Amino acid sequence: MKFLKKYAFFKHQKPLQNPNRFELKSDAPFRFFAHLFLIFMGVSCVLTAITLRDSLIEKKIDEMKMEAFDYAAKHGFAIEDIVIEGRDQTTLEALKNELDLSRNDSILSVDLNQIKSKIEGMPWVDKAELKRSYFPNVLQINLKEKDIIALYQTGEFYYPVDKDGHVIEADYVPSRPFLILVGDGAPEHLADLIKITSSEPLLYERIKAAIWHSGRRWDLVFDDLENGLTVKMPEKNLEKAWKKLIKIDHKYGIFKRKLTFIDLRYEDKVTVNIAE
Repeated sequence: MKFLKKYAFFKHQKPLQNPNRFELKSDAPFRFFAHLFLIFMGVSCVLTAITLRDSLIEKKIDEMKMEAFDYAAKHGFAIEDIVIEGRDQTTLEALKNELDLSRNDSILSVDLNQIKSKIEGMPWVDKAELKRSYFPNVLQINLKEKDIIALYQTGEFYYPVDKDGHVIEADYVPSRPFLILVGDGAPEHLADLIKITSSEPLLYERIKAAIWHSGRRWDLVFDDLENGLTVKMPEKNLEKAWKKLIKIDHKYGIFKRKLTFIDLRYEDKVTVNIAE
């Protein structure tokens, strides 16, 4: 008991100071972040090793696939022919360069989705459908080219415009007359103009040029590009103005008269100019 009491007494006392001993301040927060960093580096190394392993495996698989395709091409599965239908403006040379295929390629290795994407990126192509057949090994390509509905004039050059208002930057020699578009932004607003004016087909077919002014409104030239009747359409309510023009023509036969222009820009009046 005496020993226990004596021990109980001493345990409440501070330890003796050793002149050859000193204490270091705790750096527990730094140790915590250091441990986190080490864990992060360890995980990164493991993931990197896995990625490298998977890359090597994937590379080896690709090499085996290419060897298999080469073997197949040499033993009856080489591309024998490429048949293209629906081509009009798209040249064979352009298609050949885009496809980049030869008779030494295996028809099994052809990526139809990749080729479809490349072909549909060509200037004249709207859609492409591809399929392959075996014995004989033929790649069939069906093209749907863009429908040209107008020509866009910029300076001395004319570019075809499709039904969606997209300008096709390619050489083009038209086989028939087309609506001529003039003015910055004209192609982008063409679809709305056609939607409204085609409600009267006979009058719509007489429009030879459409001039887009200041990004706001149209001037429509009828019958002749040089000496035709120009109708100035308003900035707003284009459909209402078009219906007014139809009504005036039915009532007064204005397109049979010698007029140089009709001004429909103002809702409450119509101004005409008689040719001399």
